[in-house]
Amino acid sequence: MKFTGVNLLDELERREMADLRAVFRGRSVAKGEVVFRPDGAEDLVFVVAKGRVRVYLAYEDKEFTLAILNPGDPYSTHSGCYIQALEDGELLVTDVRSVKRCMAEIPLFTRTMVRVLGHILRNSFSIIGGLAFKDIYNRLMDYILSEARSSGTPEGGGRLLSLNLTIEQLSQLMGATRQTVSTLLNDMERAGLMEKRGRGVYFIPDLDALAKAAGDDPK
Repeated sequence: MKFTGVNLLDELERREMADLRAVFRGRSVAKGEVVFRPDGAEDLVFVVAKGRVRVYLAYEDKEFTLAILNPGDPYSTHSGCYIQALEDGELLVTDVRSVKRCMAEIPLFTRTMVRVLGHILRNSFSIIGGLAFKDIYNRLMDYILSEARSSGTPEGGGRLLSLNLTIEQLSQLMGATRQTVSTLLNDMERAGLMEKRGRGVYFIPDLDALAKAAGDDPK
């Protein structure tokens, strides 16, 4: 699932966005590299062009993932978060001043950024709500249910879902330990809520049953 729901790569290919596309420069990133840190001096806006990056908070030995950004997702370095490449990739980077100028001069970009910010805000509220009101089991089921609905492939009466995340990455996204997430995934399999088909690949036989177990009963 896309973090923002808006693919800025597609927007930047529009003819009327040529001036905006020209202010971005490419930056290659390597798997595992912490590209930006909260204490960094750079005040930049970037769009993921290739690969995926993780946005997370860290304190001492604890980390909590706020989002996984995919190609087309934008973000800003002054958010106070760490930005880490999950795989080799490329970012389109520009300074905040250029973005502000383009927002004033290119109405289409302004409308696009308003939609992007709206999706980011909604996602933030969802994360906060999950941490405040749901335990880790329900947060995990909610996440898998959302991914299955948005990006799962129909198969029979269910959905085939490829999370493209390791157990470690999924545990960071959930704010839990690797062992806890692994145990809960096994519990979901034993309960018949899903079936593991491969590394990070699961078949969800009944979305309604998963929704009911997650406390999101569609009925």
